[in-house]
Parts: sequence; structure tokens; C-alpha cells
Amino acid sequence: MTEDWFVEAVERVAEAGRQACLAIDKAVGALRGGCEARNAGRPIVDIVDELIAAGGRETRLSAADAFHEYERAIALMRADVVRALVDEGGLSLTDVAKRLRISRQAASRLYGPGP
Repeated sequence: MTEDWFVEAVERVAEAGRQACLAIDKAVGALRGGCEARNAGRPIVDIVDELIAAGGRETRLSAADAFHEYERAIALMRADVVRALVDEGGLSLTDVAKRLRISRQAASRLYGPGP
């Protein structure tokens, strides 16, 4: 038996959120290490070199990518919700827009064909 589309969408958002939190936590942890080194009197040149050597660029990009995946999961869920409110709930796009507090144009874009 398949789960409900809404439950699946929320799970995708939750998982993407967890992954984003982990990636951001890793990036912040590296920066905090740099702060500790700075507070200990280490020169900024050495700190930056160490952050780079430890994969600073990859860590930063990984956090950005994970956050974009979270945003993508949210966007897909919003589009599914708009389609369901119209197709299953019988609401007009104008009603959906009012309910979600978005413009009718935004509701129309969300209702349109998926990515």
C-alpha cells in the first residue's frame, strides 16, 4: 500500500531539512574551529589555509546544495498542495491564492505542469 502523497511530500521535506541541518552544522563547526584558532592568537592567513585544506570550499558548497534541496522539496510540496486543492478540493485558483496568501499568478504557476 502506498502512502498518501502529502505524507510522502512532508517526509521528503523533513529528510531534506535534516540533511541541510547536518551540512550547515558541519560548515559552522569548521568556522567555529577557525574562531578558536583566532582567539588563540593564530594569524588569519594560517586559519584560512587550514580551513581550505580541510575542505572548506566543499563544505560550504555542500551546505548550500543541501539547503537548495530543502527549498526544492518545499517548492514541490507547495505545487502538489495547490494542485490538490484545485483538483481534489474543488477550489478555484483564486480561492487557493487567498487561502495560501499568495498571488493568483503564483498559484497559477504552482498549479502548472511540474518540474
